[in-house]
Amino acid sequence: MINDARQLPPNFTIRCDICIVGSGFAGIALAHELRDSAKDVVVLESGGNRVESRIQDLYKGEVVNPSTHGPLHLYRKRRFGGTTTWGGRCAPFEDIDFEARPYVPYSGWPICKSDLDPYYVRAHEYCDLGAYSYEVRTSLPNQPVAMIPGFESEDVCTDRLWRFSLPTVFSKAFGSALRQARSLKVYLHANCLRIVPQTNGRSVDHLEVASSKNKRFTVIAKQFVLATGGLEAARLLLVSDSVHPEGIGNERGLLGRFYMSHITGDLGEVLFTPKGAGLVWNYERTPDNVYCRRAIAIKEERQRQDQLLNFRAILDHPPAADPRHGSSILSSLYLSKRYLAHRIPPEYSRALSGMAPLQQVSAHCTNIVKDFGNLTKFLNIWVRKRIFSKRKLPSVTLENKSNIYTLHFDGEQSPNPESRVTLSDKRDAFGIRRLKVDWRCNDTDVQSVVRSCRLISSGLEQSGTGKMLFEPELLADRIRSMCTVGSHQNGTTRMASTPSQGVVDENCRVHGIENLYVASSSVFATSGVANPTLTIVALAIRLADYLRTV
Repeated sequence: MINDARQLPPNFTIRCDICIVGSGFAGIALAHELRDSAKDVVVLESGGNRVESRIQDLYKGEVVNPSTHGPLHLYRKRRFGGTTTWGGRCAPFEDIDFEARPYVPYSGWPICKSDLDPYYVRAHEYCDLGAYSYEVRTSLPNQPVAMIPGFESEDVCTDRLWRFSLPTVFSKAFGSALRQARSLKVYLHANCLRIVPQTNGRSVDHLEVASSKNKRFTVIAKQFVLATGGLEAARLLLVSDSVHPEGIGNERGLLGRFYMSHITGDLGEVLFTPKGAGLVWNYERTPDNVYCRRAIAIKEERQRQDQLLNFRAILDHPPAADPRHGSSILSSLYLSKRYLAHRIPPEYSRALSGMAPLQQVSAHCTNIVKDFGNLTKFLNIWVRKRIFSKRKLPSVTLENKSNIYTLHFDGEQSPNPESRVTLSDKRDAFGIRRLKVDWRCNDTDVQSVVRSCRLISSGLEQSGTGKMLFEPELLADRIRSMCTVGSHQNGTTRMASTPSQGVVDENCRVHGIENLYVASSSVFATSGVANPTLTIVALAIRLADYLRTV
């Protein structure tokens, strides 16, 4: 059942077995898993069925360095379904991501990949990702194995895949089941303001919730779950200082620290010279009709030997913002995306996100006029495969007849206690302190990308299958200039076996609090190289199984 909390009488009290705060990826997956359990479940959602400016304003906060981090309210949605209107790219974390690597300070999870594998399989069903397979041989049995024919390397592999969801909008896909569930209630316009512990500080007594400035109510539950995202989970714990002066879960000063995202951008162009067959640069479809894309990665053994962070790269088109590409398609992409800049995360493209000024409009318009025929052909494909298709073509891809492609990379960011979120002195409409974000990138993160790029360059040259058309020596400065983040928000309530190392334990329970859990990318101990969504859903399903037993 879905209700509007604005219809509740003043000072009302809701009682249930499990209260879930938030209805994004984690909140909906968790609620859907528990909908037929013997427990009464309540989901609190701050917004309504669509984005409302008054509610969205609650996400605003301070950013210490606006040149490297996007505005806090632009990459999160305070509505039923949260930010599950997404791009759809998925991959699980890898074995090495969970390891305590001696060369990566603060690395290591209290669980390993095999602990999550069964839940990744179930998360695939939620995300419409087909079979749980991320290697070419098993996912694409009828396609060529080699991404770059003739390429051989002891250090670099080209058989890793990204898989792409429909993308599945969780509020639409699972909303009907939640409405029909007898033992589950969703309350819209229910803003959780504070978590109030019992006087001994060892468990949560109730939540203070408001549907408007003048109407507040209380939720009492046996178990509470914060499923409010990588930033808001930390904020709720920090502002809940009635018993714990520094915030719940912050006795060791770790709450809000280790804020991570991903280092990403364009490395530059590479001339490929594949031997005996064509280069695989485009999206492919698996036998179960799922879009996937091949990636170049550094083998785990080489990562350990060379003390590298995780890394992946795909073959992409030239940067759309530079009109010298001469493409009407890319110029149209740039102008259309740039005028919708508030919807583009800076991880995707700094130039398209609004963090860079609109440039060379006349040159882009000239490209469109001169190359209008190709644009028309592309639009026909785009409308058919993207606009009117249930499983949507994930993005624009263009063939280069000369086999020159841009290497677009995604790199792991290492845990850094000085990269953190705290509370601002500014307050929102309910009088709750806003967030202040100080995201920082270590030089070791940048250098790891540079060294990974050199391994790829060496492999291409030694096998005679390609040559980089840029100087790796200039990469570090280039990478630093493009390090901008906003939408991948990890690590602020990190998972660890002891409270001296993290905020939640291996079951996502806040250390020292008997009945409070966090279902969010905020619990990630490391960022890995994969988008966080699939792991968020897997952890939520795992938590649902655990909550059935307590």
